[in-house]
This record gives sequence, C-alpha cells and structure tokens, in this order.
Amino acid sequence: MLLAKLLLCAAVAQGFKPSKLVAVTGATGRTGVGVVEELLRRNLGVRCVVRNETKAADVLPAGVEVVVADFEDASSVAAAVAGADACVWAATGLAATPRKTRFGGETAQLIDEIALPAIAGEVGRVVMLSSAGVTRPAWSARKQKRLPQAFDIPIVRLNPAGILGKKARAETLLRRATSDFAVVRPVGLNDDWPRGRPVFAQGDVAVGRTNREDLAAVLVASLESDDVRGKTFEMLTLKGYDAPESLEPAFSRLAARPSRRAVAASYALCQQLLPGTSQDPTKLEMGRKYEEVDAGAVAPREPGAPATDREKAVAAGALGN
Repeated sequence: MLLAKLLLCAAVAQGFKPSKLVAVTGATGRTGVGVVEELLRRNLGVRCVVRNETKAADVLPAGVEVVVADFEDASSVAAAVAGADACVWAATGLAATPRKTRFGGETAQLIDEIALPAIAGEVGRVVMLSSAGVTRPAWSARKQKRLPQAFDIPIVRLNPAGILGKKARAETLLRRATSDFAVVRPVGLNDDWPRGRPVFAQGDVAVGRTNREDLAAVLVASLESDDVRGKTFEMLTLKGYDAPESLEPAFSRLAARPSRRAVAASYALCQQLLPGTSQDPTKLEMGRKYEEVDAGAVAPREPGAPATDREKAVAAGALGN
C-alpha cells in the first residue's frame, strides 16, 4: 500500500497528462481516497472537492488538485466542480442547518440533498455513491413480508435519523436533475473483508459485505460505461474470486427498470452469497457479525424483535462517525 501511494505521488509530480478530469466530492473519506487512487492509476485527472484542507493534505496523494467547498451551499459545490468532465459523489453527512418541512417543522438534511443536484449542470456523468437499503423503510407491509431477509436487518430496523430515506431522496433529486448518472449502492462496507469479485443486484434487495477498493473500482468504471447510464444498482464483494478484466458484461445486464421477477431473482441470489453458514441476516443485531452468530459468540436475534438499548447506542455512534 505504501509503495502504491509513492508511485501515485510520483505520477502526479511528473505532470502526467490526463485524458479526463474527474471531480471527487468527499475525497478525504475512506472510500473517497480509494476513488482518487483508482483514478490516478487509470491516468485520469482528479480534482478533490473537500471540506477540510488540512485533512486533505494528510490523506491525499501530494500534488493532486484540492478545492475547498461548503457542502451546505449548493452554489459553492457547483463552482468547485465546474469545468470537470465528470464527478464521483462520495460525500455525505448531516447538514448543520435543518430543512423546513411543509408542515412547519424541521428535519435533519443530508448534504447530498442540498448540493448533489446542483452539480448536474456543471459536469457530464455523475456517479453517486449511495447505499443499499435506502428504499426499504418505505416498503409496504406486503413487500416487507415477501422479502424479510432484506427488510428485517439492523440498518433498516434502526435507520438512525431516517438517513436511509434521506439518501433515497437525494437519489431522486439527482435523477430529476440529469439523465447522465449512475447510482451505486454498496452493501455493508467492511475494512476487514478481502478484495474479490464485484457482484451486482437491482431492486434494493442486496445484503452482504463490500470491500472499499472494489467499490472504488466500480465507481470509477461507472464513469465512462454507456451500459450504466441512467441505472441504479447494488453491489457486494464475493471473496475468493478475482475481479473480471472488464465490468462491461455485468454492466450490460443491468436494467433501467428491473422487473419484479428480476428483483426476486436478485434477492434469492444475494441470500446465497451471504457470509457465514447460518446466512440469515434477521438473526443479527446492529454491530454483530454473521461469524459471531455461527460460533455461538452472541445469541441470535429473534426475527421481528425490537431494537435493544445496545443496538440504539451503536446506531447513534455510527451516525456520529
């Protein structure tokens, strides 16, 4: 990893000529840094749009372009990405200023909701890093019952600050703002999960784990593929298999509007690809692992059980991070 970063820094310092300039919002986050490194490996130009210049100097390769923006100001972010050929949106977080609701109240707002639509007119392709599960809190009772192992899982049950619905709203705002987009929804990001083969699903039914480097590679590959234009899809990492030479065959099988039958097939496949041997995500509490349930290290959760105080504390901590 250190050698790879040194090589990236050397490439930047030597003034290589990129074929395309890509703006990366949230470039100092763990996934954002991976996206920057993947872009440099592919000889693409990078503009890192960040909130904290000091952190950028600490975590990003030396010599990359860094632009500071106020992510609660749509015009500030639009100006920061202007002139780039494309953008990978890897920023997120709750805004300090709540949004007024039409009923006179206030609600916490994601910076995605504020700034993401504003960049659509400033660049070409926008690839949004979203999350699996964003539509599930709004599923009907009938759909919840039909797809229980996608619905009755920790992040959907806890949904701190309603963050999943806010992310879904940001996706919708992006789709309204431009037709040249791709939305990538990874399942649980796990820094201990090894690199492997990206597996795609649609219909927001995927569960499992995703390696961040695999995610970065998928986000960057989505910048130029005609087969992902206007599409939304989930991804997970299947360990034990190398990534294919090209993601185009997998991209080409994605649908702009997947049928109910295709969604049911995705659901069934993803359940077979779950880690562990019990392979039942309804048995997990927030912060627990499949392997812990398999080993008897923790008691399996009863399906439909209410959240415990421990789970609520874990969810609140995750939201703060």
